[in-house]
Amino acid sequence: MKTNQVSSTLVIAPEAATLNSAAGATVGARPISWRSDYTSLTKPRILLMILLTVGVAMLAAKQILGTTVTWLVCINTLIATGMIAASASTLNQWFERDRDALMPRTQKRPLPSGRLTTTEAAIFGWLLFLVGSVYLGLGANVQAMGCGIATWFVYCWIYTPLKVVSCWNTAVGTLPGALPVMIGWTAAGGGLFDADGWALTAIVVLWQFPHFMAIAWLYRDQYAGAGFRMLTKEEPTGIAAGWHAVIPAVMLIPLSIAVLHPVSVWTWTVAILGAVSCLGQAFASFRFLKDRNNQTAKKLLHSSLIYLPAIMLLVVVRWVIQ
Repeated sequence: MKTNQVSSTLVIAPEAATLNSAAGATVGARPISWRSDYTSLTKPRILLMILLTVGVAMLAAKQILGTTVTWLVCINTLIATGMIAASASTLNQWFERDRDALMPRTQKRPLPSGRLTTTEAAIFGWLLFLVGSVYLGLGANVQAMGCGIATWFVYCWIYTPLKVVSCWNTAVGTLPGALPVMIGWTAAGGGLFDADGWALTAIVVLWQFPHFMAIAWLYRDQYAGAGFRMLTKEEPTGIAAGWHAVIPAVMLIPLSIAVLHPVSVWTWTVAILGAVSCLGQAFASFRFLKDRNNQTAKKLLHSSLIYLPAIMLLVVVRWVIQ
């Protein structure tokens, strides 16, 4: 699915402070859009991507392991996971609110803009976590709940603080970004040590490297100005970021075939499509490594947004046609 007290050491730019004070005047009289502000805290687009991986993992576990999963368990798992993921996103923004105020891409978020208070966000985030965790344990099983709590903990209390300490934060952040796969896998009756579950998790881990290297490059100046220790700040030529995109993108090619379990003409056809789905992202990664500029970074970002839904769709198709 971030807490040190950055507000005690961080000086907010005058324009950000002015924005906060102006917005704060409207907090007491809640604007009509307060519902959208709370929704914004949950990062809905990221939430949808997480729920996609959870749902696909549940289907794959059911088909591969032959388990029985009711629709009620599926719905409970998706809702509860959504609550835990929303909590992580909310607490991440609570933790980074002062740094968000320094970056144009995040200044309009509910906390740095002053439309919601830190207390409101904290209460919202903690309630989502507590209710979601209990719901996941009761609605699915204890293993799934454990995966959910682990995902939330690593994202909020390890990855988030690490962003201002080390450029390795992205590598660490890939774990909570991918662990929702194991929530779905275990909720459907899978085990914590199942190779197939971790292979599907590895897909999401590797996918995040080219995806976030592109973002880190595009917003490198903003991240640096806000004090985030991104790889593109520590090694500004972008060569390291390029290799961090290329190597995982290439590794995804054989892994995408392996998770599709090709055993027949039809399943090999799907597996080949899985390999092909990687090529756009791999090619874009090479282009970014060769010519490190905003244009190649944007193409890499777009290609990464195509690959993950594509491979998840192919996993569904593979286990539907058997």
